[in-house]
Amino acid sequence: MTTMISRGRTVHEVAIPSLDTGTLFEVGIEDGVFASIEPIGDATSPRDLELWPGYVETHGHLGLPQNFDDSLDDPRVLALQYLYHGVTHVVDMFGFPLVQALWDRGREESPLPYPELVHCGYAATSMRDIAGRTGHGVEFPAPVYMLGVEGDVEQVLAANAARGATFLKVMFTDGTEQPGAARRFSKLTERVLTDVARTTAARGIPAVIDCNTREEVMRSYACGFRLFAHSVRDYVLTEDDWRALAGATFVSTLSGLRPMIMYPAEFLREYARPGFRETQDVANLDFVARRNQPYGIEYGLQDTRTAALEVMRRNALAALERQALLVGTDCGNTGAFHGYSLLGELDLLLGAGTGPSDLPPRLRHAATVDGWRFFQKLSGRAGDGHPIAIGNPATFNLLTPAAPGAPLSALPETTVVNGVSLDRAAIERGIGALRSSESKGKVSL
Repeated sequence: MTTMISRGRTVHEVAIPSLDTGTLFEVGIEDGVFASIEPIGDATSPRDLELWPGYVETHGHLGLPQNFDDSLDDPRVLALQYLYHGVTHVVDMFGFPLVQALWDRGREESPLPYPELVHCGYAATSMRDIAGRTGHGVEFPAPVYMLGVEGDVEQVLAANAARGATFLKVMFTDGTEQPGAARRFSKLTERVLTDVARTTAARGIPAVIDCNTREEVMRSYACGFRLFAHSVRDYVLTEDDWRALAGATFVSTLSGLRPMIMYPAEFLREYARPGFRETQDVANLDFVARRNQPYGIEYGLQDTRTAALEVMRRNALAALERQALLVGTDCGNTGAFHGYSLLGELDLLLGAGTGPSDLPPRLRHAATVDGWRFFQKLSGRAGDGHPIAIGNPATFNLLTPAAPGAPLSALPETTVVNGVSLDRAAIERGIGALRSSESKGKVSL
C-alpha cells in the first residue's frame, strides 16, 4: 500500500495515529485547509506512511549563534532549515524583535511557505546581587529586562506587547547543574517571582520560566508558574515530587546540553544524518573535527554535565508518562541546530530503542500535537483541540512508521504547509543562494 497525495489534493489511505491508531483515512485539502477527514477502513495491513501534524520546536533561540564559530545564521536561513526537517511551528524562547523583523521580511519575500513563529519579546531576569553576579540572560548577545521590585513586570509586559510578543520568558536560575556546583547567576526574589506569576495570570499572558534544579522548579511552582523551559537536571524527581507538581509542563532540551560533553568522533556521527550538510554551515564539521576534548573537560564540567544530561532525560520521560512533556532543543546554544536538532532530540529521548513499544508514537505525539497546543497557548489562542481537524491549516508531515528499535530522526517523506507540498531541493537551493551571497547567509545583531 502506498500513500499518495493526488493532483486533487487528497491524501489517500493514510493512517493518522494521533487521531486513531486503527483506522485508515482519506484526507481532502482545499484552499490550504483540511476539507475532509474520512475513515475508509481498518489499518490492519502494513502501511508505508503515517500523517502527523508538523513538528513543533518548543524551545528555540533565533537570536543566539548556534555555530561553533559564534556566527549567527540569517533568520531566512533558519526558516528554511526548519522547513527542511518538517518543523512547521517555532517558539522563540529568547525573543529579539530585530530577529523577528528579519524573519517577517523573509516571509514576505519567500516563494515558499514559512514556519509559524511565536516569540516572547525580551526575556526578564534578575538584577545584580551583592556578590556581583548578574541574572541569567545578560551573558547572551540579546537584550533582557531586569526585574528588581514588585511592579517592574508591568513595564516589561507593556514594552513586549508593543513589539508583538504574546508570552513572557522568565529567567530564574543561579546556573547550578548538580548538587554542590558553583552558582553563576543572581536570582529573582520570591516576592518578585510571585508578582510576575500573579500579574501574567491576571492578564492572561502565558509565562514560561527557565529553571535548572529541583529546588528552583519547586520554588517557582509555589509562586504560581506551571510552564517550565527545561526538565530538572540535578535530581530525578520522585512520585511525591510529581504529585506536588500537578499541572506542570516541561520541555526536554537535551540537545542544548549534549554538545558540551561530546568528543570529536561523536560530533561527526551526530552531524552525519541526512539534512546537516544540506542545511547547516559545513564549517561546523571542520571545527568539531579539530577539537581535542569536550567542552565539559575544558571547562571542568564534564562529570556534572554528563550526569545532568541523564537526569534530564529520565525526568523528561517521566513527564511524558504524565502527558506533561514538550519536545524542544534549546537550539541557538552552540551545537544545537535549527530543525536538525529537533529530530535528533527525539532520538536522545528514545535512547537505545529498548523502551516500551509505544514510546516512539508517544514521543511523536509530544513533538507534534502537544507542541501545537503549547504553541497555540503561547500565541494567545485556545491551547486545546487538535491540529488535524476540518478547517485547520493543512500543515503536516508524512512519516515512515517507527519500526522497533529504529531512530525517529529520519526526515519526513513529505512536508505540507498550508496545503503546499514542500520541495526539499528548492529549500536547498534557497539556503545555497543565501550562503553564496555577500553576507554568506549570516547576520550581525
